[in-house]
Amino acid sequence: MKSFAALVASLFICIIHVFGQIPSLDSLEEMAYKGTTNSIRIEGLYKLCFSYLSIDPKKAVLYGEEALLLCNKFPNELLQAKVFNNLAQAYDLQHEFYKSRALLHKAIYINVKHNDQVGLGNAQNNMALSYYLEGLFDSALFWHFRALETRTKIGNPLQVADSYNNIGILYSLTKNYSNSIYYLKEALNIYTAKKDTNDLANIYSNMADVYQRQEKYDSAIYFLNKSIFYSEKASSPNLIRNAYLNMGFCYNGKNEYNLALSYFNKISITPNIEKDVTVYSYLLVGLAEAYLGKKEYKVAIHHAGQGLQLPSVGDNNRIEINSYFYKILSEAYECSGDSGKALHYYKAYKEAADSLKAEENIRNLNDLSAKYESKQKDQQIEILNKDNKLKSLALKDKKNIIIFYSIGLISLVFGLGSILLLYFNKEKLNHELAQKNRIISQSLADKDILLKEIHHRVKNNLQVISSLLNLQSKTIQDEKALLAIKEARDRVKAMALIHQNLYVEGTMAGIDMRDYIEKLINSLFSSYQINDANVQLLMEIDPIQLEIDHLIPLGLILNELISNALKYAFEGKNAGKLQVSLHTWQDKLILQVKDDGIGIAPGAEAKSLNTMGYQLIDSFMKKLKAELYIDGTNGTTITLIIPSYQQKTAVYE
Repeated sequence: MKSFAALVASLFICIIHVFGQIPSLDSLEEMAYKGTTNSIRIEGLYKLCFSYLSIDPKKAVLYGEEALLLCNKFPNELLQAKVFNNLAQAYDLQHEFYKSRALLHKAIYINVKHNDQVGLGNAQNNMALSYYLEGLFDSALFWHFRALETRTKIGNPLQVADSYNNIGILYSLTKNYSNSIYYLKEALNIYTAKKDTNDLANIYSNMADVYQRQEKYDSAIYFLNKSIFYSEKASSPNLIRNAYLNMGFCYNGKNEYNLALSYFNKISITPNIEKDVTVYSYLLVGLAEAYLGKKEYKVAIHHAGQGLQLPSVGDNNRIEINSYFYKILSEAYECSGDSGKALHYYKAYKEAADSLKAEENIRNLNDLSAKYESKQKDQQIEILNKDNKLKSLALKDKKNIIIFYSIGLISLVFGLGSILLLYFNKEKLNHELAQKNRIISQSLADKDILLKEIHHRVKNNLQVISSLLNLQSKTIQDEKALLAIKEARDRVKAMALIHQNLYVEGTMAGIDMRDYIEKLINSLFSSYQINDANVQLLMEIDPIQLEIDHLIPLGLILNELISNALKYAFEGKNAGKLQVSLHTWQDKLILQVKDDGIGIAPGAEAKSLNTMGYQLIDSFMKKLKAELYIDGTNGTTITLIIPSYQQKTAVYE
């Protein structure tokens, strides 16, 4: 039902291996405030920031910000990148994720610029941890895989093992258990070779977590016993405590409540355990479950009630942890004969469960573009297979002609009789070639019809999706969910426009960009109810026809950029101008969206980094291998440079 140890135990593993041995706090204070050079002082401050991450995150932020101020006075880019990394982690622990990611993006830029692969791997890993702490597991997986790729190039086995470990945990959280076990075993092989007891204790705890989530409690208990063994050798009370907590949950799952209580009680006697609200909240869940199973309902109600009174649940989702308490209270009061309170807590449980389901549904909208692109690839493969068959048929005809003329040359030696025979054979072959040419022509015509029908059906399907999203939006009251549905509908419309143009124009391979962009902007003006008198539209579009592989990502990027301009650029202004341009230059494609609006407020750029719109733009920029530049003076100008773009070509060349 629940598993806790893997989430907390793994959080700082990668950081420790990355940073190495940390000097004492006193020596770091000496470096920070009595160092003979600015570099020594900055190093002391950012290492103090790191040292206080697990002790006092607020104090870690203060040291990190002080190091950043000093870096701004005495620029050293590689030193700045290290400061960005540590301060970002401190912001994450304060749940200021947008600040963290803004710093990490700067660190990544510096590391790439200076080819610092070690620093790049650290920054990518910390970016993954930031998304993980916010509960955005897909984004966390993406950055962990990038960190793994970088660290594999470097050849540091412990850092590679840490990335395997974190990827395994994330796959477990997303219920992809086979992948989870694979990556955790890869990490285990490295840790076993290094004989690091602390790492072994942690990895066995994480493997137990995978089996515990599948309710395979005997396997989970086996790995937890190994974790306890290595935790005791490493003298790590936190790892021992987490293993005890999960051991209790396993025995609860096996309905062996007395054994479960024996492990929970080992934790409850820890001095000041209630101050660690995260651990204490799970401890109360375990105790309440055990006493509910033993039918000691008053004790179960007492522990669950204590849990609901906690001021916070640390890094855990408050709605999720409270849903456990509501469910236990509902069952305990029902068994005690108090149906009124049972009904009250059951309603609270259902409301919490519905809220969690709604959050999951919103996250699942991220899969729409990936699923659509996969379907498109399948259709393209089918079309290419038919092209290959047609080419094979044409090649076969050419070979037949070559053989025919070779025979004709040889036949000339044998006289006029052979020539006459050749004449009749040629007439017969010409007749066959004419028939085959008619077949090829018909096949090409059929293929064009098939392509046209595919685009027509895809357009219709996307319109159905748009209509379903529109219907769904009418039943949603939450403004954020409603905005997410509206933005998803605009993205679907942007893709549908492409297939509508391909169907109507009959070009099959590409469409005119000016016509498409004009229709896209008109659609967005209508969606956001923009009056032409208030926002003047200027377009400068070169006569370009692009292939569909470039059309779809470029259309979705345009959708996001224009939507952002219409939503935010002209707030508080009576009128404004929106300029969209698309030009070719030296085999590059230059896309620019410019407005004379209010510009970008300080901090707004960093805050937007964790939005779905930014993630879409970032994903499609990587697909197009594009570069993005933002100018916030005199309004906002966003420029996208796409190298090696592909114009429309015949699909059966």
